[in-house]
Amino acid sequence: MTRVSRSIGLALAGLVALAGIVAAQTAEAPPPDGERGERPADIQLFGGGDYPGGYLKYTYRVGREGTTSASTTTTEIRPLEDGTYEIVSTSTERVPLDLVHIGFFGISLPRLGIRVAENASGTIDMSPLSYISASEIEPGREYLLPDGARFQAGDLGTIAGVDVVHGTYTHADYTNVEIDFSFAVDLEIRNLLPFPARMALRYTADSADQGTGIFRTFSLVELAEFVREP
Repeated sequence: MTRVSRSIGLALAGLVALAGIVAAQTAEAPPPDGERGERPADIQLFGGGDYPGGYLKYTYRVGREGTTSASTTTTEIRPLEDGTYEIVSTSTERVPLDLVHIGFFGISLPRLGIRVAENASGTIDMSPLSYISASEIEPGREYLLPDGARFQAGDLGTIAGVDVVHGTYTHADYTNVEIDFSFAVDLEIRNLLPFPARMALRYTADSADQGTGIFRTFSLVELAEFVREP
């Protein structure tokens, strides 16, 4: 079993989704409780689909363990009088000079939580979430996903004015890692967002914590603003 102890990639699908490149969600329904289905051939996570028109603005706040300030990324889609659309993406981060790097929207990739620690290894596969990322998620239900992955749906809540369902994703190959997700309840809103309303990577820091159930948050991506005018 590989532990989080050298460098960890949060998953190519997650990074691509955050960058807004993924174009559509899978419409595959989640497997029944206790049943593990085959993974869809075309794996697509989070946001996507044809844009229905109107005005849209969303802002995400990105925080990482060991830092005192959060980064923000904002995308605004504005309809113009000639029928075209203007897309404006901005980011803000305050760091000392030695942390200024070229990266995603000016934010260095380590700040996005792509790596857990210098002593971590392995890659967490989030593609099994394609079974539920585009479907209704029932609070309190456990979803058994392909490849030994699970999603335990929790309570309902609200983030940036958006109704969400919280839950925790785990993978059998990484018992010292948990990823907390919050998905928009409204599937139309979920389809408009390039990323879940919240994603927090949690892990046990060292072998002494193994089996204790003590997890700490390493990185957090959370919706801070959502404005939609059809």
